[in-house]
Amino acid sequence: SLTYPLVAMRGGYSNRGAASPSGNMPGNMPGNTPGNMPGNMKKSRTVQIDKSDVDFMVLEYSCRDSSVLSTLGKHCKESNWTIAVGVDSTPIHITLHVDKQVALAPEVSVVCNGEKIFPADPSRQKAKLKQDIRWSKPFRGTLKGLAAKNFFEVRPEHLSHEQWYAATLTEQREDGLFKAILQMPDGRGGFHPVDLPAVRVENVREASGMKRPVSLPYRTLTLEVPMRDPLHALLAIDDEPITHFFGRPTPPPQQQGKGKNRIHFTVSKDRMQVQTDAGHAVLDHFLSGEVRGIRQQADELKHAWFFQVGPFAEHVVEIEKRYRYSNLVTLTVDGTLLVESTAEDIESRDGHWECSFRLVGERFMDWEVFESDGNGSTINNKGVVTHRSKYTHEVVVTFKESDRSLIPAKLFIDDIDFVELKEARQLRHEDSIVCSPQALSSSYGLLVPYRVNESAHLARLHGTALVAWEPCWRERPAGWHICCLLHEISA
Repeated sequence: SLTYPLVAMRGGYSNRGAASPSGNMPGNMPGNTPGNMPGNMKKSRTVQIDKSDVDFMVLEYSCRDSSVLSTLGKHCKESNWTIAVGVDSTPIHITLHVDKQVALAPEVSVVCNGEKIFPADPSRQKAKLKQDIRWSKPFRGTLKGLAAKNFFEVRPEHLSHEQWYAATLTEQREDGLFKAILQMPDGRGGFHPVDLPAVRVENVREASGMKRPVSLPYRTLTLEVPMRDPLHALLAIDDEPITHFFGRPTPPPQQQGKGKNRIHFTVSKDRMQVQTDAGHAVLDHFLSGEVRGIRQQADELKHAWFFQVGPFAEHVVEIEKRYRYSNLVTLTVDGTLLVESTAEDIESRDGHWECSFRLVGERFMDWEVFESDGNGSTINNKGVVTHRSKYTHEVVVTFKESDRSLIPAKLFIDDIDFVELKEARQLRHEDSIVCSPQALSSSYGLLVPYRVNESAHLARLHGTALVAWEPCWRERPAGWHICCLLHEISA
């Protein structure tokens, strides 16, 4: 076993994405219309996804035959997909089994989350195809652009005149309203962030271009199994092959339990001091999200790379040739299987086994601030403004099929060879940062947000007594209206 130090090497990497063979591209894939859908196949109901966009990640894919799984039987092949939709959703498991013991009449079975999709006959485990199988599962997501900085414009409801301001929508609430951070004029020719807890969808539009009203995205997962050659079944997302969606969360699930990948800021009531729960090195690395190499280990049948994404996530990517009499290659990420297949099954470029996948994560900054009444006065109530941002890193593992050893295998992250990554350093203890908002802005580009207490704001508008209000939606003949439940609070 060889352990490589991080030695700087020159060298580029091109042709990262392998073009899909024209014969395998789904093109305009037929839908499950009555005219082309088998009688025993049905379109699944639309699934609501409570996350930013409808983001698919293939967490695991394997394509095995009897050479590695004796339980399948001769001339059999089994494909398995585990697909996550959104970050916190329950994964979807799809299994396709093809038995070609009778070459001209293969038998097929399709199972999704333990439910048999084909054949429809409950007494049959598999059946011959009389026509192509086309099965689809649609998904409806939350607003596209959620958490993207100033992607939208918001029109505040309580202003006496109509005015739109640049805004970041930080969360879509269960009631359909949005939490937003607006860039409001500060009266001195600049802007300062203001947190709004509830914004109606009709008060949101895109900030660029035609300033279109917002809309929710829809995506469709489709499986097509051709009757003439079921071994070339295609699973796709909106006509794009599923092999383009390999991914894993960062930090890994076993590290997310530490409650990290977030930084907490505490702001004094006079807004003259900010304290963080991290030192300079951690905060700087957190904001940059820089990938840093730790080490790599290799021998003829196995090659592993260890690296760091930001200060709170460590990953290990490993490829292995486990089967003596098969061309299958096993790729694991953080100790769990991501891909086990031949080069052809994942559309690798000619002469290579090559797999690309994404590391997808979110980082959070929690700002604990004293709330404002909307008129420049600070009240005693505290609130937390959370800034959330998504990020991805593209990872590629590649080696020449002509190489008998895996020692020359390469790992690229965002087009950078692993050996050219900055070396990770062990963090030393640092005191937490305590500074002024101006110092935080000049050093890290961070602006301390405001949080408006709607209760106090409305109380100032409607009288001198400071009251809290709770929105209560009630249906009336003319439509939906909002009323206020008032009670006194202290300022």
